[in-house]
Amino acid sequence: MRIKTSIALALCCMWAMEGRCQFVTGSDLYVKIGTVFSVDSLVLVPTEDLNLGNNYSLTVSHTAVPGNPNASIKKKYVFNNPVNFHGTLGIIYDPAELNGNTESLLELANSWSDESGFTTMSSSTRDLGLHYVSKDVADLDIRLLTLVNAQSALPVTLAAFDAEKDEKRVKLTWRTSFEANSDFFEIQRSRDTKNWKVLDRVGSAGESSQQVDYAYTDTDPIADIAYYRLKMIDRDGTFAFSQIRKVSWDGADLVVFPNPAGDRLEIDVKDWSKVTKVTVLNAGGSIVRETAGATGSKEQYVPLTGIQPGSYMLQIEYRDGSSERSHFVKY
Repeated sequence: MRIKTSIALALCCMWAMEGRCQFVTGSDLYVKIGTVFSVDSLVLVPTEDLNLGNNYSLTVSHTAVPGNPNASIKKKYVFNNPVNFHGTLGIIYDPAELNGNTESLLELANSWSDESGFTTMSSSTRDLGLHYVSKDVADLDIRLLTLVNAQSALPVTLAAFDAEKDEKRVKLTWRTSFEANSDFFEIQRSRDTKNWKVLDRVGSAGESSQQVDYAYTDTDPIADIAYYRLKMIDRDGTFAFSQIRKVSWDGADLVVFPNPAGDRLEIDVKDWSKVTKVTVLNAGGSIVRETAGATGSKEQYVPLTGIQPGSYMLQIEYRDGSSERSHFVKY
């Protein structure tokens, strides 16, 4: 069965008394690009054809994943095998499922394995009216999905991951807020987000309930555009991938001016149709301004009125899950 229109499958009825239900795809199920595919309240809108025809099963459980200081909401989606996905990923929740979490802080959290190796997807988009949290992702292996407060940690939680140019090198930095049974991080690089090369590995803390910072420097980067990600591997061999970070050496993809800036910062991006979000971060990494990506004119701007003088970072997020950053000063 090849799906060409929007699909919604309501499932949690047969096993409602047990707090769980299951959906089995069978051997032939394809979701075309742009199709809205919804199971229970899990929403998938692929930007590449999605093949679910390998007898996948999806279990919906109304139980929480343990975490610190908060567990997840009382809902999780578990595939029997990882599903590789490109597109918009979202979960609709019932406020009764919040389990002590705050709606305005909810982020998607994904694990490649069953309840280990979690990656919290920072800057998830929240619609408090619809009780819906979503994120544009690329090349993401989905096994277990849930929602969690941004400051909470599920087993092996990646709190931050950045890639920035440092003279003729690329410096990668990342931070975990919680680790359990972790072994090491594998640093991967790609030209196209499809084919990945392993650069090196960095040992992890193993067991930690505190913030741990890591760094790696690519001393021989790709000359044009490069993409980076982390593969977080546990001692039992299970693993999860981070989000993808983009570094452009030709400087043509993202240009900001003037710098220092006054009441507005001009932004020049090659293709605004690929932009999903524009964010201004202060020196501490906190969001001070955030807007949805604009289409149309090649040149856009961010108003800086009301923002205190100082050093800031502009972050552009793209539909392929990558992001790009540029420092600027507000006077």
